[in-house]
Amino acid sequence: MAATPKHTFTERAAAGNLNDAQLLNSNNAAGSDPLNDSDVVVAGGGIHGLIYAIHAATYKPGKLKISVVEKNSKPGYKIGESTLPLFSIWCKMHGLTGEYLLRLFGLKDGLTFYFLDRENQGEYKDFHDNGTPGPFLSGFQVERSISELLFTLFAQRNGVNVYHDRQVDFGATKVQGGVKGNKVAIAEGKLNDKPAVTIDSSLFVDATGRFRRLASKNAPIHRFEGWNYDAFWGYFTCPKDESNIKLRFYEGCHTNHLCFPEGWAWVIRLPSWEGSPTANLMDMISYLLDCAEARVPGDQVPCSEELAKMFGLKFRWVTSIGFAVRNDVKYPEDMSPYGTKEAERKFNYFVEKYSVIKEFMSNFELIEDLYGPGTTWFVRKSLTYQSPVVSGPGWLAIGDACGFTNPLHSPGISAAMSTSTYAAELTHKALEAAQNAKNAEDAELSIRETFDPYDDFAKSLIPALNRMNRFNYVCFRDPRLGWQLIRSNLNLTFETYVPHSINWAWGSMVPEYVEVSRKAIELLAPIPLEDTVPDATVRELIEFSNSIKKEAVASNRFNFRWDGLLRYYDINLNYIEEKDFRDLLSRKCTGCGAWLALRPDWKKCYACGKERTDEEAAIVWNPPLVVSGLESIVRHADTKPATVRREMDQPADAPALATLPKEVVV
Repeated sequence: MAATPKHTFTERAAAGNLNDAQLLNSNNAAGSDPLNDSDVVVAGGGIHGLIYAIHAATYKPGKLKISVVEKNSKPGYKIGESTLPLFSIWCKMHGLTGEYLLRLFGLKDGLTFYFLDRENQGEYKDFHDNGTPGPFLSGFQVERSISELLFTLFAQRNGVNVYHDRQVDFGATKVQGGVKGNKVAIAEGKLNDKPAVTIDSSLFVDATGRFRRLASKNAPIHRFEGWNYDAFWGYFTCPKDESNIKLRFYEGCHTNHLCFPEGWAWVIRLPSWEGSPTANLMDMISYLLDCAEARVPGDQVPCSEELAKMFGLKFRWVTSIGFAVRNDVKYPEDMSPYGTKEAERKFNYFVEKYSVIKEFMSNFELIEDLYGPGTTWFVRKSLTYQSPVVSGPGWLAIGDACGFTNPLHSPGISAAMSTSTYAAELTHKALEAAQNAKNAEDAELSIRETFDPYDDFAKSLIPALNRMNRFNYVCFRDPRLGWQLIRSNLNLTFETYVPHSINWAWGSMVPEYVEVSRKAIELLAPIPLEDTVPDATVRELIEFSNSIKKEAVASNRFNFRWDGLLRYYDINLNYIEEKDFRDLLSRKCTGCGAWLALRPDWKKCYACGKERTDEEAAIVWNPPLVVSGLESIVRHADTKPATVRREMDQPADAPALATLPKEVVV
């Protein structure tokens, strides 16, 4: 039976005439005001500050006092809505599974790519990588304000104090290391007239994202040689009937990618709760957390539409559509025909340039000011950067404060989670060692030695991801080069999550992947963007990639059910154009049109509540399973060590990998 709905926060807000920050802060176990003493202070209550805090609090419960300080009055709008299995696995480790989260978020069932042919308008190739089977794991498309409100409440349930409308005064803060050697200055509250306070702490964590408030004081930002990336995007309506979308095999449950020589466009279908009162959202999320703690079966949890009525919320489906393109693109001198704002003009320029995209966009209507005045169009330039220094005496950086590359592989959440979770576990080890040190100097030395591996990892992560993105972008130059696939290990626990994540990074540190990516960049990057890639160059890269792929498959290190996961490929990753089937893991609700994960125990739509038949809820294994049982799908890949090739950045016990140029059969 589902938990009893409560309206604790709406009643508290009304009784005390509390604003959003006061209401959120009232939920802290230590009270609304920051303590003067905390083992760890985290600057930034965004997704990585919260993931770090939750992971540290649950890794060894009750061992650390953690304070998260967030300058905004409540979680607000951010871009970065698509997640990967590493995020879902982490949520599952903490009891946050699809039964509850799919009431808040949209379903993410894998990735689909359309590789457009610039020289032959209207022609393209497609590639699809399935998501995870619903009985094992659900994927999510998230509205960031909701995900961060969820993690705020979940952190508070686990003893973390999260303070909103409180800002770190970086100028007055003294970071000097040692046990409780930091003096973190918290400025007066902007809305609540709260006095300034100083927190004594042993570790100060920079989770301020691309602003890098502490990391920037220790080293200037680093930009990589060559082109960078600009992004521009907006929000659009979400068609209930997708039959008019003519892209081959198009389904809205995937993160869909429209790829072309200058870059790519994302298409993400997700629910929005924008416009709902914070107190009401807190009541709904608290109710779902109660259901999760009680392990209420999915069909007994009210659907999204019912929850919206129960708690007085606004709920609708929207589509996030945006472009991430190279910043060396040569635009027409006069861009005025494409709109009035820079983001609008560049968005429409590519819509008009590619006939496939223009036809696709005819199915969507722009939503103006979804997230408040002036939020119709968004732009962000020079996306890729790195913080050369990610830690020092008394501090470290996590998430986007370490660097960022490109949204292509969702690194802002999924890949960068490796920094947040790795740092959280090392925090315990570092502070435990410091407590046993003879003096302050030895204490700081033990902390620094503990975080040395983190420094090495964080400094290598961003260059590896940057190489991966350059690899993909140069391959967008010709649709025959297709997509590069890396399969993650899905059987992870609290003990194995961090070791896997720091050796994974979307495959960017896997030796075979590194070798092919370097070859692709070597062959394709020097060719001017406006030029056509010579056919001989395309063939050379495909042949090289297939030789590496053949060795990788023969090694038995990358065993997986590839013929069910991928359209067009057999179990040995041979390309077969006639094989246009794959496992069917999701279907649309016949009532509201939402995409639903297939699970025999989920008979009700989690968006509208409409019941479905046993047949409609059943997974279709295509080809049929040879070995019965879900473990045959999600089993751990063989962990034979990789053969080190040439000058690989880092040998790794790697998840499954294959580079997959289309057209060629090994």
